Parts: sequence; structure tokens; C-alpha cells
Amino acid sequence: MDMTALAHRQRRASHAAATAGLRVLLWWLGHGLVLAARCSAALRSQITRGLTVEISADDGPARHWDFDAQRRRVATSAGRAEAPALAVRFPSSGHALRDLTARDAIDAIMRDRIDGTVRVEGNHLLLMWFRGLLRTVVPIGGAGPARRALPGAYVAHDPAANGVEKIVIEPAVRQLDPRWTGGWNARTKLWIVRGTNGEPLREP
Repeated sequence: MDMTALAHRQRRASHAAATAGLRVLLWWLGHGLVLAARCSAALRSQITRGLTVEISADDGPARHWDFDAQRRRVATSAGRAEAPALAVRFPSSGHALRDLTARDAIDAIMRDRIDGTVRVEGNHLLLMWFRGLLRTVVPIGGAGPARRALPGAYVAHDPAANGVEKIVIEPAVRQLDPRWTGGWNARTKLWIVRGTNGEPLREP
């Protein structure tokens, strides 16, 4: 077997493996999200719109998710959707696997969209929302940094602290000083304050 034929067989084997790998990944994400929506109240609370999301590759593998806002459920099917609110379409299965499993998956997809190699059709903001849902099934991409308190946070008044300005601490009161006309004039413009106190409000 000459080198050209060997290289061709290797490319075919690599393409077949990538196609099979993407089908398995999309199947797992599809049915995993369906199961998670049945078991997780936190995930169901994020399903507030009826829409369809699709992920597909030009060499065959494709899957879409149908979100039902009324029932707070999700269904999935293989193949492309008719009119998805968001569709992420890759040129190949290998490209899809590389972007979807990257540590910075969203950044990788958007970089490739700018380069013209990946097509993101529909509402781009849904991509971040959808990725958050998928991460409840499998940790695709890197997680954000752990939350921690910032060092040196100013959480209590320190009279000894040095600063360019002073913090004036006024005593707590239940009502504005009647002599403070400016404060009372400003209060008349705060409808939320007047309304919660039962004061009459003019029509907007």
C-alpha cells in the first residue's frame, strides 16, 4: 500500500471516529438535559421561554432541543430543527468536538464565528444560557473561578482609615427633618416611596 492510500485511509478513519464521537456527545447532552429537567427544580426554573436550539455539523451529526416554557420541560430529537431560535452549525464533526469540549467553549465558538468557520444563527445571547444548562449534565468547557471575598474589603466604618474624603454618619431617623425642604422636594418625585406609604399619586 502506497503512502497516499494509507494517508487516505487514516483520514477516513479519523473522520469516522469524529462523527461517531459527536453523535455520542450530542446524544448524551440531549437525553441528559431531558432527565435533568425532570429532576432539577433549579434547572426547570431557567426554562422560561418556548424555543428550539440546534447543534449540528455539516458532515451529518445534528441534534435539537425543544423547550416548553409552560410545562418547564425539554424534549430532544436527532436531526436539524425547522426554525430554531439558536443554531450552532460546525463545518465538521472534528471541529464541533474541538470547540464544544474546549475549556473556553463559548470563546472558541465565537472566535470561529468571526473567522467564518462556524455559523451561529439566531439569538446569540441564548448560547450562554444554553451552555449553562448543558453544564448541569456534563462540565463542558471550563468553570468560572471560585467565588471568594476580595481581600481588604471595606465592610465596616473605620474612623482611623485614611481617605481623600470623610464619611458622614447621620443618626437613623423615621422621617425627614421638616426643615429640610430640599429633601422633601426630592421625596415628592420618588413614586415608589410615596406609593408604599399609601399616599395618592397622580396619573403618569
